[in-house]
Amino acid sequence: MEELLDQFTEVREELIGLIRRFPASKRTEQLFHLWSLKEVVAHLAGWDRYFTDIVAALESGEEPPYWKSMTKFNEASLEKRKDETWDSVFAEFVANGEAFVRCYKQIPQSLQHTRFWKRKSYTPAQVLEINIHHYKNDHLSEIKRVLSSLQ
Repeated sequence: MEELLDQFTEVREELIGLIRRFPASKRTEQLFHLWSLKEVVAHLAGWDRYFTDIVAALESGEEPPYWKSMTKFNEASLEKRKDETWDSVFAEFVANGEAFVRCYKQIPQSLQHTRFWKRKSYTPAQVLEINIHHYKNDHLSEIKRVLSSLQ
């Protein structure tokens, strides 16, 4: 788990560095298929918060709420943050990611491979693997591509 947390932290730091280099004038333009950079960051903030919150339920022996539809979850994350400023959304993303890392560092070893939901295979370790892949292969590569096209 420690190795996964190190990988997540590394890819997250790289992502934050790229986001900080993104031109302010382009942050709300639809440059990422359907989303702007602000919406990508809002999306990540929502998931980081969610995956942090469900650990509390796991630790208390409860089954946390399941997202059911990724599309609806993403839409709700964007809607919740649409009127927020860039600075607010970015600060929330940074804070939620830091909370995610702190939370996952404290998960007892006995729960690291315990399923969040009885009928789903997701465990805290799998969530880390999913987030590493999602950050690195989806958003990091896309932000690099768009950023290089803007220069």
